[in-house]
Amino acid sequence: MNTYEAKLEKKGGFESEIKIRDFSITIDEPERMGGTNKGPNPVEVLLGSLGACLDFTGTIVAKQMGHELKDFQVTVEGDLDPRGVQGKADVYSGFQKIRVEVEKIEGIPEEKIPEFLETVKSRCPVDSTLEEGVEVEISR
Repeated sequence: MNTYEAKLEKKGGFESEIKIRDFSITIDEPERMGGTNKGPNPVEVLLGSLGACLDFTGTIVAKQMGHELKDFQVTVEGDLDPRGVQGKADVYSGFQKIRVEVEKIEGIPEEKIPEFLETVKSRCPVDSTLEEGVEVEISR
């Protein structure tokens, strides 16, 4: 089992810096949401992580199927009611639905694409976490 880690440091307002290994990512809200628009917001990063994980997993699955995934492009969209996180309504604070639209796949024979996508979805750790949920423990 591997353990992964991300560290957050608040910079001010909605801006924070996430440190992952040797990388740094600025997270912020757009100006219309009260931020300074210095980076994507957390839910946008989650959607991007799902897309990247599908690509990463797809590369592994393609190789195991005897192919090379040469191009893979997806658009990931999610529907979220901001009133939940704002405490303005008794609504779920997470995404109600996430959609992945596969724009382009190169390197997988057309007849193998349904099997490929089904296998990728079943093995992608980010997709699995979103689909099945995971216990989040906050401690001090």
